[in-house]
Amino acid sequence: MNGKPNPNMKTRGWLKNLLTARSETASETAAAEIQAITENEAEPAVPASSDAELSLLDQDKAALDLIVAVENMLNDRQLTAFRLKDHEEQLQNAYDTINRLKNELSKKEHAILEKEKEFRNLEDKLTQKQMSYDQLLEDYKEYQNSASSGMENLKYQLEKERNKYAKLNEEFSQYQHESVRKTKELDEKIRDLESENQKVESQYQKVLEEKNHLLQTISDFTARMNFSLTPPTE
Repeated sequence: MNGKPNPNMKTRGWLKNLLTARSETASETAAAEIQAITENEAEPAVPASSDAELSLLDQDKAALDLIVAVENMLNDRQLTAFRLKDHEEQLQNAYDTINRLKNELSKKEHAILEKEKEFRNLEDKLTQKQMSYDQLLEDYKEYQNSASSGMENLKYQLEKERNKYAKLNEEFSQYQHESVRKTKELDEKIRDLESENQKVESQYQKVLEEKNHLLQTISDFTARMNFSLTPPTE
C-alpha cells in the first residue's frame, strides 16, 4: 500500500519457498527411494522396502497436511491483510477527517482570534470612552464645585448689595424726610418772604411816589426860580 512492500507478501513468498524446498527435498528423497526400489526389483523383496514405502507415504501425507495448513494460514493471513487494508483505509479516512477537523479547528481558532482582536478593540474603545466619561464627570464635579463656590460668592455679594441697598434706602428715606421737612420750612420761609416782600414793595411804591412827588416839587421850584432870575428880553 502506497508503494511500500507488503510484509504479508514477503511472508507468503518465504513460506512458499520453504514448502517448495521441502517438497523438492521430499520428491528427491522419494525419487531416490523409487530408483533404489527399481534397481532392486530383481532382488527378492525384503521387509525393509515396505518400511521405506510407508515412510515415503507418511512424509507425503505430512507434507500435504503441512501445505494445507500453510495454505489455510496464508488464506487467513490474506483475509487478515484484507481486513488490515480495510482498517488502513478506515484509518486513512479517519486521518483525513482529523486533518479536515484540524483545518476547521484552525479556521475556528483564527476566527476566534479575530473575534478576540475585535473584542479587545471594542474593549479599548470602551475603556477610552469610560476614561472620557470619567474625565467629563470629574470636570463636571469640578465645574459644580466651582459653580457652587461662585454661587456662594454671588449670594454673599448679593446679600452685601442688599445690605447696602437697605442702608441706602434707609438713608434715602431719612434724606427724603429731611428734604420734605426742609421743603416745608422753605415754603414757610417763602410765604413769609412773599408777605414781607409785599410789605417792602408797598413801602417802595410809597417811597417812590414820595420821591417822584418830591422831584416834581423840586422841578417846579427850579422852574420858578429860573423864571424869576431870567432878565426880560427886548
